[in-house]
Amino acid sequence: VLLGLGNPGLTLIPDSLGFFYNDSLQDYEFDLDKANQILDDAGYLDTNNDGVREMPDGSRDLTLRMNWPSDSTNAPRMAEILNGLWSQIGVKTELQALDPDALTAVCCPAFDFDVILWGWGSDPDPAFLLSVMTTDEIPTGTSETGYSNPTYDELFAQQAVELDQEKRRDIVWEMQKIVFDDVVYIIPFYAANVQAFRTDRFQGWITDAGKVELSDITSMWKIEPVQ
Repeated sequence: VLLGLGNPGLTLIPDSLGFFYNDSLQDYEFDLDKANQILDDAGYLDTNNDGVREMPDGSRDLTLRMNWPSDSTNAPRMAEILNGLWSQIGVKTELQALDPDALTAVCCPAFDFDVILWGWGSDPDPAFLLSVMTTDEIPTGTSETGYSNPTYDELFAQQAVELDQEKRRDIVWEMQKIVFDDVVYIIPFYAANVQAFRTDRFQGWITDAGKVELSDITSMWKIEPVQ
């Protein structure tokens, strides 16, 4: 999907944030038998044996609309993978790229969608990504899910004023576990932020692959022409 330019995803906060990234979480298992059992128990059965499950009332096939922004390069590849995987458990998907503005209109806060392949960019501080899951962001359109959890909201307020970094990290880790356990998002990957450098013309670049950016912005103050 990423042509090697990224890492496997796990939680809301990306691994590039290091200190705030909760790496103690155990990723969801890939288990087709369990997935089939969950759908069976929920009443989504393939009663006509055509390979596609029906809605519990039998009115139509279990079909999920899957959309993504048309300017995304990796979402189409991800969509094809998911389409193939979900077909193995009898779930049909309708794939369609949408103009980013059109996608926003059906998404937030209209919630007129089934599955969206989208992504966030991260600041060096986790506050913004954490805010996306708060109840306050539902009417603003920032929340794509409509997720609301009073405990999470309270923790978000706490971490915003906590000055002790260790204590704040503990709160942020707890918040990640809450949304992970509630399966608000499924994070398939963390895409790399790729940048190109003209090392043949300039020297003094500072690379820092372990951070959010692949380069340190202070490089712009220190680079000089190659003599």
